[in-house]
This record gives sequence, C-alpha cells and structure tokens, in this order.
Amino acid sequence: MRQFIRLSFFSIVVLILQICGEDGVASANSDGQPSALLSDKSLNGTPLEYVPADDLPTSMWPEGVAVNLGISTPREFFGFDIGERHLSHDQVAAYVRLLAQESPRISIEQYASTHGGRPLLLLTITSETNRQRLGEIQKAHRQLTKVNSDRVDLSELPAVINMGYGVHGDEASATNCAPLVAYYLAAAKGEEINKWLERCVILLDPSLNPDGFNRFANWVNRYRGRVPNPDSQDAEHNQMWPAGRVNYYWFDLNRDWLPLVHPESRGRMTWYHKWKPNVVLDFHEMGTNSTFFFQPGIPQRTNPLTPQRNQQLTREFGAFHAKALDQRGSLYFTQERFDDFYMGKGSTYPDLHGSVGILFEQASSRGVVQNNQDGLLRFHETVANQFTASLSSLRATTAMRDKLNNYKKVFYLNSLKRAQAQKVKAYVFQSHENRSRLLEFAAVLKRHDIQSYFLPEDFAYGDEVFPAEYSLVVPTAQAEFRFLQSLLMRRTDFKENVFYDVSSWTLPLAYGLNQHSLKHDFELDALVPFKMQKFANAKQFEMSEEDLGYLIDFKDDIGPWVLNKLLQANVNVRVAKKTFTMRIGDGEPEKFSYGTLAVISKNQKSKHIAIDRVLKEAVKRGARVSPVTTGLSVTGPDLGSSNFVVLKAPKVALLVGKGTSFYSAGSVWHLLDTQIGMPVTLLKSSDFSKSRLDDYSTLVLAGGALASGHWEKIEDFAEGGGTVLAIGSLAATVQRELGSGASLTPAATATPVIQKPFDSAATERALKLISGAIFKTTIDPSHPLLFGFKDQSLAVFRNHARFLEPSENPYCNPVVYDSETPLMAGYCSAENIERFKGAASVVVEPKGKGRFILMADDPNFRGFWKATSRVFLNGLFFGELVDP
Repeated sequence: MRQFIRLSFFSIVVLILQICGEDGVASANSDGQPSALLSDKSLNGTPLEYVPADDLPTSMWPEGVAVNLGISTPREFFGFDIGERHLSHDQVAAYVRLLAQESPRISIEQYASTHGGRPLLLLTITSETNRQRLGEIQKAHRQLTKVNSDRVDLSELPAVINMGYGVHGDEASATNCAPLVAYYLAAAKGEEINKWLERCVILLDPSLNPDGFNRFANWVNRYRGRVPNPDSQDAEHNQMWPAGRVNYYWFDLNRDWLPLVHPESRGRMTWYHKWKPNVVLDFHEMGTNSTFFFQPGIPQRTNPLTPQRNQQLTREFGAFHAKALDQRGSLYFTQERFDDFYMGKGSTYPDLHGSVGILFEQASSRGVVQNNQDGLLRFHETVANQFTASLSSLRATTAMRDKLNNYKKVFYLNSLKRAQAQKVKAYVFQSHENRSRLLEFAAVLKRHDIQSYFLPEDFAYGDEVFPAEYSLVVPTAQAEFRFLQSLLMRRTDFKENVFYDVSSWTLPLAYGLNQHSLKHDFELDALVPFKMQKFANAKQFEMSEEDLGYLIDFKDDIGPWVLNKLLQANVNVRVAKKTFTMRIGDGEPEKFSYGTLAVISKNQKSKHIAIDRVLKEAVKRGARVSPVTTGLSVTGPDLGSSNFVVLKAPKVALLVGKGTSFYSAGSVWHLLDTQIGMPVTLLKSSDFSKSRLDDYSTLVLAGGALASGHWEKIEDFAEGGGTVLAIGSLAATVQRELGSGASLTPAATATPVIQKPFDSAATERALKLISGAIFKTTIDPSHPLLFGFKDQSLAVFRNHARFLEPSENPYCNPVVYDSETPLMAGYCSAENIERFKGAASVVVEPKGKGRFILMADDPNFRGFWKATSRVFLNGLFFGELVDP
C-alpha cells in the first residue's frame, strides 16, 4: 500500500469537512509546509489532486503543495527525475517551451542566439490578471526611473524579479534547477503561489550560457557509468579543455555584464532595461568541499556607489534564505569570500540600477556524486538547494514588494538629484581620428541605457576645440548617472585593498578615448542623438581608371579589417614606414601618418573587382580612402620607395589546450574570427609536437604556461623567420627561456626570522597581487607595432605581477610604463608601483631570422580593451617589420 504524505492536524479537519460535503482548499502556509488536504476540485476549474509520496512530480516537490495535473512534469518529459543525470540545453529549451504551451501563466520569447546558434530564452511568468496588463506594468517600472515617478501607484504594482541560471555552464545545478522552478510556477496551486503570481512578474532565464552548459553536459554524461563514481579523480569530475564554464569563444560571461561583448549579454540588455527588475538572482557553484553561500558578501568590499539601503534589503532577503535552508538542514555561509565591487557581474550590475542583486553559490558535485568533506555530495542535493533558494527568493520578493518598488523609486530620484548637483554637466569623449571606436563606445553606453550625442559642428570650449566627427557628448542628467560614474571611475585609493575580481574597469581608458568634463549645459535638441543602427557613411567609393591607386588611413579601427580583406583577396598592399604628404585632387597637400596603406590599382588590373568590392564596403563602414593619380609625394617618401613595404597575408596559429589560458586564447580567437574575419588555426597543445609550423607566419602564445617539450619547437620557429607573440604573464616566462629576462625569484639572502599571524597570510598575499588595474604607458608611434596610433600615451590593463626586462636595444622597447605616475586606476601596492616606473610593457626580441614580440599586458582583455588590441593586430600584420 502506498504511503501518503503526512497530514497536518488542520488537513484532517479539512478532510472531515470534505466528507461532510464542504469544498476543500489546496494551499500551503507561508513557510511552504502543508496546511490543507488537496481537493479533487480546483480553485479555478483546473483539476487538482493530492499526490501520494511515490507519485510526486519530482522528489523535490514541497510537501502539501497542490499540483495541476494538466502540466507535464519533468519526470514525464525527460524520462527521469531532475538531478538523476545532467540535462542538455536542447532538453531544457524543449521542456520550458512545452510549459509555455501548457500554462497560461507562462509566455516565452527568444531574445538572442549564442555564437553556437543555441537559443537564449526568457520566460515571463505571472498571474493571468497581470498578463492582461503587462505593458502597463512595464511602463510603470520604467516610469520609476524618471523625475515624475510620483505618478506611479505603487500600492498594486507587481515587483519584477529576474531569475538567471547558469552563467557558468559547468555549474550545472543552476540550469538543471531552472526547469523545476518553471514547472513549480506553472503547476503549483495554492494561496502562496497565487500571491507570488499576483505580486510579482517573474523573468526566468533558464540558461545564461547554453554553449558552455551543453559542452559540460556532453562531457559529464559521456563519462557517467551505471554505477556513479564519487572518486574526485574520475574523468566525470575532470573536464576537458576548455571547461564548460566559458562560452563558445571561451569567455567568462559573468564578467561581460559591463563590456557587453557577446550576444548572450547584449541580448539580455534588450529586455533588462525595458523592465529594470527589482531583484536579480544569480545562481552559481563553487568548490566541492564548501557548503552554500548567499549574499550579502564581504561588507568592506561593496562598491562605494552602492547605496547602503541595497545592503539592508539584501540582508532581509538573507533571512528568508536562512529559514528555508535551515528547514532543509543545509549548511550555508554569508559575508565571506565573495564581494560586490566589480560592477560587471550578474549579482553586482543590478546594484547600480535600483535593484537588489543576489549571488548564490552551491558546492559542486560536478558529476552525479562526489566525495567531499561531509561524505558524499549528490547532484540532486545540489539542485535541491538551488530550488530551495529560488523559492525563498520568490517568497521574499512577494513579502518585500512595496519596499522594493519604493527603493527603486528613491534610488533613481537620488541618482537624478546627484546628477543635478554635479558641477559637471556633460562629458565629452574624443577619439584620435577613429570614428569607429567612438561609435562602438556610444553603442555600449546605449546598451546600458545611457544616451550620448554627436555634435552638429565643431565646438569650442575654453582653449579646447572639439571636432564634431570625433567627439561624443554624454550629459550627466540621466537616470543611469550612478552607473555612468562607475564606468568613468579612476580610483586608486581604497579602504579595502583585496578584491575578488578586478579593481578597475574605466571604460574610456579601455577604448583609448580622451575624457573632458564640461560645466556647459548643452541644448539637447541641438545635438544629434546616437541611435543603435548599422553605421553607413554618407561618402561613397568610386573606382576610376585614371587613379594610380588609393591611400587608406590606418588610424581608424576599420583599418585592420580592410587590410585583412585586401590581403585575403591577394591584393598587393604596401604600408608606409614613414610619414609623407601628397596632393589629393586639386586640394592642398595632405599629411599621411605611419602605417598608411597604399593599394596601387593601375598595375593590378586583374584585382580591380576585388579592390572595388573591399574599398566600397570599407568606405561605407567609415574608412578614409584617398585616390592618388601620381606616386610622387610632396614631402617624404614616394610610393615606390623602400619605405613602402609590401605586406604578406598573415597565417596565424594559436596554441590552445591544457596549460593555456582559455580566457586569453579565447579573446584572440574571438577578435580574429568575429571582428577581423581572419582564419586562425587552433593548434592543440597535446598535438603540438606533430604540428608543421612552417605553414604559419605567426604563432600566438596566449597566456598560461609553456608545456614541457614545447620550447625547442617554438624557438626553432622563430629562428626560421617566424613571429611569436607571447601575451600576459607568459611573456615573462618566454623571456626567461630566451635568457634575456630576470629570474622569477630573487636570489636568496640571509634575513632574520619573521613571525606573522597565520590567518593574515591570504590577505597579505592578495595585497601584493595585481588583480586588475590600469597603467599609463608612453609609446613610439613610428614603431610598426604602433602604426595607426596618434597619441604618445596608451592605457594598458594588467592583472598579474610578472615583469619584463627591457631590451638593451632602445628600438625594441616600443611601449614603456610611465616613469612618474604609472597607475591610472585600480589598486596596486606601493612596492609594485615602483616596479612599474619606466619598466617595459612590450619588448621585441629578435631571434635568428624571426622575432619574439612579448606583451606583458593582455592586449585583448575580456574582448573590450580596444586601446591595446590594435597593438596585437599590428603584431600579426607587421611582425616582419619590427626588427630594427
């Protein structure tokens, strides 16, 4: 005989009433515990049933909660219970789509596709009453960000909660929990669930990283036996390279909320700022020997722009999580390890947008079961904790609805008051004759709901003249002023000097823009608002038989794309090693800088179609192309001079695999594949000994460590004429192998015995790290690695403490840290600042017929450090020119 779920005393009373002919009411009390026997009659005409324990829709179903039998259970759909094995993304997507068909509470939309072509889905879940006025609710939440927010009636306004699962694909309990939460919200019946749906609009994203999630699911299911193996050394628990944590191009999407490089993040912003949720949940996993974490994090490491009220509300949420986890008997911790400083993560981004972001970290079983300090950690238990925290969050949001709506209203009113109180009324950002860079910067701001404007004509302010074509105006009087401040922050002094992630992320420095603060109030109607649309230059390119050829300015970011397209079409392209002036048409002579490209079309008639096609598209995308009718310059070298060097199409190999940093390697692959359109060969580290390097002109070593036995082959490649680009901390390792760098550890000297408190060791070590700061360098624009650069300084991003020794050859140190004040933003110890002064950031080491180009700082950091990615690209195109 099947055992029925234990009934409360009140349930028995209700049973008696039912026998007497009264209608029973299915409900759960505020703690989610059973408070009534379920009736065979529905609350809204939908059949309900009291489900025996063996027939629960899932083993994690809370006691006493009624079920709508018209909704397909996870067990029915998948053929197994949630947590028994790892779901694939297509299974998750198919199931939540089915729920949207079966439940009137749920609608679903695809807001983007990943690089791998997988759908990114958003479920909107609420009551049928709210569904009839969703547009009105959304409009009201947008109104809360404006000056006239008093017009919004908060008394009946549902709170908006965004539940985001699995931004790291191998933290599988998160996304595996999402179908269960969706099912609960679709099928559960009772007073509590009805209240949630009436008082909340729930935006559920079941998988923030479908490509990484699927990569991990394939791995773990491939190595799962019929008898689960808890041994941590089993293949099931040890992933391939790259891990499922990262997306298609091996980026950490939980760091992409600020730079918005990828479609996953860009797509999310399309709906995020339409709603501006009150609450954002961010579900993760951590080490197997941990327990469960929920915020608040370390109080001292909260971003200084985050209001104190945000942390108070976070603590109120914590009381709900603690109660629910205590009832489960699950251990947890708060206010340790994790922080709220970097504003580009899923749980911190909301904190500067009138929301409460909450991070959850569950100890990971990785596979189905794994040994940990408490015995065995089972996958279904990790999913159950995430499910518990999901429900406690809904319970808290419902109870705190009025507080959350009022907080959002006050947050934006204070932000607007803060902006109005500023003496600075607008920021003007300038690019160095690089319109493409300025447009990209404006697009990022727009995705963050920050409006920018172009000048209709050149603008004079004091001694400064801002050219209209290369200037962008950002007024401070905007709802997102507080987040704008975060993007511009250049702080170098901190109360707390230990950081979970980076300590600085100044966006204008990343884009290589000059920033000016103006006390001038612009008439916005007189400016040209930036709009998110594909840029199309009004100028058009027309090829003429009378033209000798064409000069292409290389200062704009479109330059590398144009050069690659021409070289891929086998067009002969020359690059200027010196500056020169030429007369264009009947005008005055024009000056052309280092790196100007020259395409002589008159002697390449067979390539006319290719030249015309590429240059038409280039001009449309903003390239400056000047026709010339003679090879004779006014000043400087003529076009036939040896100072115009014929270029070869680079053939690039990128070393990937175990030991390599998939973040750094992924940023290289993404840059070349998606932005430049250049094919790049990914050479697996495990197969490197068998690789034919003679097929390539350039080998990229993108961070990590050198595997045993690789060095001799790499050195031979350079000796034979190849270019080796070594990035980040690996550059110092390469320099040591070359015998030209300092040793990794200082020589031992006799020192007195020192005793320090043991529990301060981790903190003291962290203080000596450079976990993410921005430094000023001086550059040589005449060096091939700096072709296209106009300014004499460059902001670089550093996240390690390995230094290069400068070359004895003064022509081989093209990028050097500022000798007086190298630190521009972020934390760096006084000891390390002294090490930076006058040190080398980029060093060229000639080797036989080839060369090593060593870049101490990752030039492609997280895909958005545009200021230095051009240095890397120049290394690919002009590597053979860097030997003095």
